[in-house]
Amino acid sequence: MLNSTLIVVAVSIAAGATIRAWAFATFAFLVVAALGAVTLLKGSSLTEAIVSCLEVLVLMEICYLAGLFAFSLWGHNQKRRKKNSIAERSHVTGKRPHG
Repeated sequence: MLNSTLIVVAVSIAAGATIRAWAFATFAFLVVAALGAVTLLKGSSLTEAIVSCLEVLVLMEICYLAGLFAFSLWGHNQKRRKKNSIAERSHVTGKRPHG
């Protein structure tokens, strides 16, 4: 279970950086449905399978949002760094930037 949890966390964080929310929601639903089917086939009760699926779904959504936030923050910092480097370059040369 720990290995599958780590895989779910890693995939969800990576998905937050690359795919849209609707695509991730579809992906998460399919993964949770498959996990529920496997849990039921192992002989667990229906309530245990539902609770397990909901836990995984919540974990996936939290990790997706964390990946989305981290990627957005990283992109914002890259834009700021690029903007600051252009401003510093014009300050060093004594010339104003064109445009």
